[in-house]
Amino acid sequence: MLYFIPAWYQQDDWKESEEVWYRSRTVTEFDDTVKQIQLFFRKHVAPFRILTLGFSPNFRHFLHRQGVYHAPYWSCFDAMQGITAEDMQVFSFHDLTWPEDVSFVYSPFAVIVNRGEEQYAQVEFAEDGNMFRVDMYESDQLTGRNYYDDRGFLSCMVACENGVPFREQYFDDHGVWKFARYLRDGHVVVNPESSWYLLRGQSGERKIPYQKQQYDSIDQMIAEVLRAFLEETSSTDILAVAMDPVHSGVLAETLRGHRIILSFFDRRMREHGAEAADRELLEAADYVVADNDETVKKVERTAGRIKAPLAVITPYDSRVDHGISEQLHVQKILLAVDQMEEDVFNRTVAALARYASEKNKRARVCLFTRSSVYNERHNLMARTQKALQEAGLDPELAMETTGKSESDLDDDRRVPCVFSVEQCVDEMTVNRVLREQRVLVDYREDPDQFLQISAMSMGIPQITSRETTYVADGENGRVIHHVKDLTDAVDYYLGSIENYNEAKIASYRIGSRFTTDELVKSWEEVIRNVEHQSTSAGK
Repeated sequence: MLYFIPAWYQQDDWKESEEVWYRSRTVTEFDDTVKQIQLFFRKHVAPFRILTLGFSPNFRHFLHRQGVYHAPYWSCFDAMQGITAEDMQVFSFHDLTWPEDVSFVYSPFAVIVNRGEEQYAQVEFAEDGNMFRVDMYESDQLTGRNYYDDRGFLSCMVACENGVPFREQYFDDHGVWKFARYLRDGHVVVNPESSWYLLRGQSGERKIPYQKQQYDSIDQMIAEVLRAFLEETSSTDILAVAMDPVHSGVLAETLRGHRIILSFFDRRMREHGAEAADRELLEAADYVVADNDETVKKVERTAGRIKAPLAVITPYDSRVDHGISEQLHVQKILLAVDQMEEDVFNRTVAALARYASEKNKRARVCLFTRSSVYNERHNLMARTQKALQEAGLDPELAMETTGKSESDLDDDRRVPCVFSVEQCVDEMTVNRVLREQRVLVDYREDPDQFLQISAMSMGIPQITSRETTYVADGENGRVIHHVKDLTDAVDYYLGSIENYNEAKIASYRIGSRFTTDELVKSWEEVIRNVEHQSTSAGK
């Protein structure tokens, strides 16, 4: 059996990242573990189970969004809370007990609950339309937050003081509180009348007494319950761990003597780096998997040399998708601008503006950003206008469109808008935007891996500053070292359908190395090696 331990946490805490539906996600839900589970679930690579260590009352909705709703899992917090319910339930805020004198106001975003002239509560819904939280108010100040499990019960009640949370109280599916976590110092108090956690295995259900009535941190409770669960696993089982500092300390303590595959993902490395517990896990690892070569370098810079066998396996598979760029009258150039130096940004904007206005009237430039900041679109357009003005070009080439008035309809003298912004936080939006692009320009030092492999899957030529796993110079793209070479490289593909088609064919040829079947072979090889190594080492 292979056990996946994911790093699906919110803001470095043991909680899921469920958000209200009307607020844009600040980070994509997709990561290496999501892809690994999708792969094992759909291709039946090997028997597996997910071990989720965080508080995840809407976990079934998360699995549904990832297309793996029926994937088997064990939840540490379910065990800690003594929850026996398994299936999702239809659950409405009308099923809650409300005072008789409340009234409900249905806004476009949430349901407001008033009591007299004052707001009493606010019912919040997640992106799947499920009620997941009710905020409680008194004298217009937040007094508490109730989190509801998608299986139909109150799971956690957060108490607030002066609008600031200070205590989290966790419940089982029968309304009995199991433990309370005090946020100011992190200590946890166990309910003395229900001082046990629930383990469910092949031998049935067992209520195991907690070793303490009070813990210094929730980490200690999680470690205790996880250790008890692992005692019931087989010595031949393998644990695939997504490396993350939230759980690395707990896992370094509890996984000793087990077969371990460590999975490093570029985004987590950029956000967290590596800590002492990561280095301890790295020493105990039977195998290391990284999403690309750059991640390997980052790991070795921060955690030291990797002694375990290493495999680079992309979490993104390639698939042939022809897109629709050839059906469009305009030719769109996708320019990745995040972390681009201001001087390089200004010169790039000026070069592409001259190309679009003087040489190729059909060319349009889409500024690509992963930023979730709500006004990022406006900020990028303002930067572009400033760059155009400083270069002596018409800033209206980057004029934000607000619709046409009647007086503009026949005005052929109006300067066409060349620049636009594509703000893509999640992978689904990236794919939608890429389908319309004719060329991808990403010559940052650390290009976007998902953007590159998606462009390769769609046969889009790529212009970069160096060769990567997904870009071969002169085949499916061009490598340039100076901004002055950009317009020639762009025109090489936009000005010649023959060059464009050659790059498309090369893209599909290179992409054949990253198909789902190839990823499956890579993972099967890793598992075989771990089993062989562990047997040789006597684990």
